[in-house]
Amino acid sequence: MPARYVLDASAGVDILERTVDGRALGELVRGEDGDEPELWTVEHFHLEVAKVLRRDVLAGVIDDEQATALVDVLADWPLNTVSVAPLLTEAWTLRNNLTIHDALYVVLTRRLEGASLVSTDLKLRRTPGVDVPVITPDQSPG
Repeated sequence: MPARYVLDASAGVDILERTVDGRALGELVRGEDGDEPELWTVEHFHLEVAKVLRRDVLAGVIDDEQATALVDVLADWPLNTVSVAPLLTEAWTLRNNLTIHDALYVVLTRRLEGASLVSTDLKLRRTPGVDVPVITPDQSPG
């Protein structure tokens, strides 16, 4: 069975923009066995990533042509996307420690057997309520 990973928006942006963190995450989720991992996310992922790409254009981090190309890649990225509604009630229980966006990624990871959450948010791993393996650029699952 291939590895299962849930990508949050921070990981998505860094992977698409090929930042140092994004390249590190790409290596971590690819693994050594050569099998393509199953990549999962929640339906608001695309919106969150596109919002950050726009912000990065306005801030001069990337230019408009690069962002447009990345949005095309984002739209075609072969991700298994899950509807938010079935996750919402459980995610709401994490509201005191996590944004609802982050809680939805955590809940999806809980529900996928053997899955790990992939994020560039280094604080996420230590946040109360995050009871799933989290892969960040600085280390492997933990």
